[in-house]
Amino acid sequence: MYYYLKDPVQYFTANFVAERPHDHNLLSIGIFAKVHLLDGKVVRKIPRSGSPEDKLPISRESHIYKLLGDHPRIAQCLFGSHDLVDIQYYPNGNLMDYIREHHNSVSLPVRLNWFRQIIEAVVKIHAHGVIHSDLALRQFFLDDNMDVRLGDFNSSQWPGEMALGYEKASHCLPRDYEEPNTVASDLFALGSTLYELMTGTVPHCDLLPVESEDILKSNDLSVIQGRILREEKADLAIEELFVKQVFPDVTNLPGGDIILKCWRCQFSTAQDVLEQYQKLQIIFDSQA
Repeated sequence: MYYYLKDPVQYFTANFVAERPHDHNLLSIGIFAKVHLLDGKVVRKIPRSGSPEDKLPISRESHIYKLLGDHPRIAQCLFGSHDLVDIQYYPNGNLMDYIREHHNSVSLPVRLNWFRQIIEAVVKIHAHGVIHSDLALRQFFLDDNMDVRLGDFNSSQWPGEMALGYEKASHCLPRDYEEPNTVASDLFALGSTLYELMTGTVPHCDLLPVESEDILKSNDLSVIQGRILREEKADLAIEELFVKQVFPDVTNLPGGDIILKCWRCQFSTAQDVLEQYQKLQIIFDSQA
């Protein structure tokens, strides 16, 4: 089945790419997919192999983009099918990389604008019954207007289809991982995402191992196994803190109350989070 998000003739006329996926335009290789940049304007995701396990995430992402449609808070999908997804390329990159590179120069008003836009993106997907299942700052892209767009739905869940994964430990609500992901698990991850935005680091980052480039690039099996064991130990330590309701101090952080309520599962919906932010915005505006 093919999902044409735009008229096929119009799409291929306006967005025709001469390039085909090759090693020289390979951006990354994930668990399930290869990601290529074609003609400097289209990001194409294709299955890593021909196996059903690798094709499913691509088909899922295509379906979810079709379900969501065009929206200013969602990455623009140009074309999707069971075996490829074409997404608009955003040269400004993802918000995680941008914040880490420009953390000290991003003003509070700009940061708060992104704070709101991130919440708006989650409101949008939840309105369609989509649970992202891997919310993090790296999943948000900056368009030409420096506005936020959410992407990467290949592990996401929608009614009748369970997620294909869940968040990294720093963004993960401790729960029974055999059960479907929920609005609550997405909102917990939203809290960690907003914390990333405001601080430039993930929650409990001090527990994460710091590895050298040599270790990260090593193909030696014993080195890889050692790195995985260290990561798993850190993940368990972070999960244990979350189980005990031990969170980073956000007392003096703008938006800290919202972040903490996300972690404590005190919001029922993303719309509730947005309404809480709107009240906060009134306070900030009055102090400007």
